[in-house]
Amino acid sequence: MKKALLIALSLGVSVTATTTMAANVDPETDRAQQVDYFKAKLPKVDVADYKDGAYIYSADKKAQWEAIEEFPPYTDAVDAGEAAWNKDKAVYEKCFGSDVTQIRAKYPYFDNAANTVVTLEGAINKCRTDNGLKEYKWEKGDLANVSGYLAYQARGQQINVKIDSEGAKAAYNKGREIYLTPRGQLNLSCAKCHTYNSGRLARSNILSPSVGHTTHFPVYRAGNQFLSTLHNRYVGCMKNMRATPFKAQSEEFKNLEFFEAYISNGLEINGPGYRE
Repeated sequence: MKKALLIALSLGVSVTATTTMAANVDPETDRAQQVDYFKAKLPKVDVADYKDGAYIYSADKKAQWEAIEEFPPYTDAVDAGEAAWNKDKAVYEKCFGSDVTQIRAKYPYFDNAANTVVTLEGAINKCRTDNGLKEYKWEKGDLANVSGYLAYQARGQQINVKIDSEGAKAAYNKGREIYLTPRGQLNLSCAKCHTYNSGRLARSNILSPSVGHTTHFPVYRAGNQFLSTLHNRYVGCMKNMRATPFKAQSEEFKNLEFFEAYISNGLEINGPGYRE
């Protein structure tokens, strides 16, 4: 059971049985094994570079991306996020404190009292509604812009998700199951694309590795030309699988984010990011 996930992924077989067998894995052992899997696939790539996503697979693509980052197209969105933050600054400071550089790195985390994963975007909207402000629309717009502003302020800090309770461990395993379970008409899982087939092409785009997936969100995608949240990407991926997606900030997607963030522990936050 200890190596069941890696064996299944390395062979490219269905992981349904693996999910059942390993429904309660040790998160840290699991995280280390997944990192080792990518290290074996990418022996010349430093683990710290996994924060760069799909660009670790192509020197040419990475050079193009680095050139774009000199004058990133998401600058206006980050500025809009800063303006939105400052507009309701007094409210936000009640919820998050006055140091905007210290907010992003705290999320996601497991709230034992509420028995749920708390994401940054969820916390932003809860702060608003708890203080009489209108909730932002999920997935993009003001919510993504404010999240992008906070991510930009936190650049260089490391992801450090903690699992220190049975509730948190259960949330990790539930997120892991979402990641492993094939779904939709194409019968694809997140793992099929972002672990086993990471580095390969899908619709001319390179599939990114799961380790490091959460470091650069929210993301400005060239095809969309706006910042979108991680859960917006989850929705899009499930639609690509021809599956009915869970809703943004559903328990399923919050657990999936918790799982992906934990396996990316130790990597630098470099959001918001640009992707083709």
